[in-house]
Amino acid sequence: MCDNALNGGIQLLERVPCAIVPAYFVRTWKQWLMHPADIPRPDGVDNSEFICQHGRLVIDPNVQSDLDTSAVIITRKDWETLEALYVTSD
Repeated sequence: MCDNALNGGIQLLERVPCAIVPAYFVRTWKQWLMHPADIPRPDGVDNSEFICQHGRLVIDPNVQSDLDTSAVIITRKDWETLEALYVTSD
């Protein structure tokens, strides 16, 4: 996640399964990695802002202007790691 997210490495992800996460989560995650004793690990990932009331994406990941400062593309492998760290109980 840190290699590609928020640093313009999107071209590296063209043929790789991906996921979208909030940019604020990635910034907080990076801060925690750099200063784990001073900054708490993020509580979880909430992607609900990217889904409309009909269950569809409200952004188009193929349009750069839709991926402004609010969303970051990460690899599916990174997403699976986050899922394992932040298990939800329904």
